[in-house]
Amino acid sequence: MSSTGHPNTDLQIPRSALLWLLGSNLAALLPHGQHLPLWMWGLALFVLVWRGLTHLGRLSYPNRWAKAVAVFAASAAVVVAFEKTFTLESAAAFLIAASLLKLLEMRNRRDGYVVVFLSYFLLGTGFLFDQGILAGLYGILTVWLLTSALVALHQNGFSHDVQSVRRSRRAAKLAAAILLMSLPLMLVLYLLFPRLAPLWSMALQSGKAKTGLSAEMAPGDIADLSQSDELAFRVSFSDGQVLPRDQLYWRALVLDDYDGRRWQPSGVTSEAQWYPQSWQPPADAEGLIRYEIIQEATSQKWLFALRGVAAQEERIGMTMDDRLVVRRPLHERKRYQALSWPSVSISEDGLAGLEQRQNLQLPRDRNPQARAWAQQRRAEAVDDAAYINGLLRHFREQDFYYTLKPPLMGSEEIDDFLFNQRRGFCAHYAGALVFLARAAGIPARVVSGYQGGEWNAADGYLTVRQYDAHAWTEVWLSGQGWVRVDPTAAVAPQRIEFGLERAVAEEGTFLQDNLLSPHRFKGVSWLNKLRMEMDSLNYYWQLWVLSYDGKRQQSFLNGWLGLEDYQQGLYVLGGSFGGFFLLASLVVWWRQRPVPLSPFMHSWQRLQEKGQKLGVEPQAGETAGSYLQRLEQHCPQQQSLLRWLAGEINRSLYQPQVDKHQKQKQQRQLLHAMAKVRRQLRAGRD
Repeated sequence: MSSTGHPNTDLQIPRSALLWLLGSNLAALLPHGQHLPLWMWGLALFVLVWRGLTHLGRLSYPNRWAKAVAVFAASAAVVVAFEKTFTLESAAAFLIAASLLKLLEMRNRRDGYVVVFLSYFLLGTGFLFDQGILAGLYGILTVWLLTSALVALHQNGFSHDVQSVRRSRRAAKLAAAILLMSLPLMLVLYLLFPRLAPLWSMALQSGKAKTGLSAEMAPGDIADLSQSDELAFRVSFSDGQVLPRDQLYWRALVLDDYDGRRWQPSGVTSEAQWYPQSWQPPADAEGLIRYEIIQEATSQKWLFALRGVAAQEERIGMTMDDRLVVRRPLHERKRYQALSWPSVSISEDGLAGLEQRQNLQLPRDRNPQARAWAQQRRAEAVDDAAYINGLLRHFREQDFYYTLKPPLMGSEEIDDFLFNQRRGFCAHYAGALVFLARAAGIPARVVSGYQGGEWNAADGYLTVRQYDAHAWTEVWLSGQGWVRVDPTAAVAPQRIEFGLERAVAEEGTFLQDNLLSPHRFKGVSWLNKLRMEMDSLNYYWQLWVLSYDGKRQQSFLNGWLGLEDYQQGLYVLGGSFGGFFLLASLVVWWRQRPVPLSPFMHSWQRLQEKGQKLGVEPQAGETAGSYLQRLEQHCPQQQSLLRWLAGEINRSLYQPQVDKHQKQKQQRQLLHAMAKVRRQLRAGRD
């Protein structure tokens, strides 16, 4: 407080900065909308309204007791809302509550700086939940708003509404200029600075259930997953290969343990060979498929790949049951290369004793009707292959239906499905076929993953989403090894050839729980085209920006800059910093350099210097005529010459515009006249 009792205005928040602070703080909150409880938005509205009314003078700032109650209430609400668990969502909620309460008590510029910096951090934590291109563009906009608020905080003084608007515009322009000037430095840092794992790649626990395949399968699980249009992964094939859709079986898990209700991995064949010691197909083998996958985070260790896969990168391995795995769960998006040889025979020479027993295991005394029926059919078949083909023919010819709304099965689930309900999703058919194969003494297992995908012909990549989740079977046949058998293809071939949407078109259950999904409107040409364009943008954003890791940075340094190691890269980085600051210094010097004087002003200053020696000092804002009139009093003998010069100057400055040549002639005459006056003044003084 000053001696007069008024607050020190140098510490108060300028009027033009308050709206920037409120708006930018709200913008930083919006990316958290999907994972915040509803009451948090009530708190935000309450704080913004109270702070606005305080600015208008209709409410006072909260006192010490009110602030204490607000902190306790907000903290208790967060603890209760998230059930006393520490997750990403609860941590973000605490940060948001702290930011809002600080905004409520904000009085001076120091508080304003704290609010801005909290908002910067709040915006950064939003990328823990979404790193898409729209989130990136929105982040740039919010950074501009926050930087404008920071600039507005540095503006001095208080003014009326018109001046506040002008100050706000200047703050916005300066913030935009700062961001544009920092763009080259940002690109240099992004490309050359040693890559560190982003914050969202850390193994942070989230309370939000992650959509995707789980490590076990019950009949209804994949049906539930089919209602999600979230991205699972994208694939680009080398040499522009385009595989037929019925070959696009993306393996994730092998489920060989059955308890009568759920299928899960037993771990018998989960041992992995890690690259480069892992198996590799012959280089001259026919039908090799090379491809690159950008996989979304799953918090699991499995990767997606086609049959006959071989690991191609460090810290990636292949398992005995023909899958790709990584050493640690994926908490971030991963981009990796893969090589598959689909025609290779797997376990052709036979199964180890433990693996064979595991793939023949069935719960004792469960589904007796299916057991007896399987044994009878196997006795009638020529061999195992004929028996399996007979099962597929049975599914195809009998009244079996493919549906996303299967009826609730009884306790003897396989019996009820095969002989009563006959309606189910892929998991029902895959589980039933494996049960029937094992009951007949044929090793079999369920494989879960994804089938198909949407091909983007314009940009040459395949997009696989959660509704492409699928389960099929593999049976072991003597002389052939593990053979893929998909009973869904026998019941609903359109699911394999065209996708889930076509398979359930008649019952209308495609994404019925997600009515606003753009994938429901593929028949509207302009909406579908817009959706594909946005998907392409996100693909390239992932390919060029989000997937730029240490390995690809090293490739960039070697391939584009010819640098062999990070030390050379740091030298380039240091040189870039030096060049950037040198360029910035030159720009600042150029903009602040003194404006060169015109010939007229240079000659006029020399004349004034002569006058100063005679005791006639120039005065601020004085016209040339007034100065020459005062000079007459000290040089009466030059009166006529000085009056003539004043007239010439006035005529040159204020007469109507003349042509260019005439103007140049007048300027030369005027310079000659001032030189003559200077000589006369010097002669008179001498």
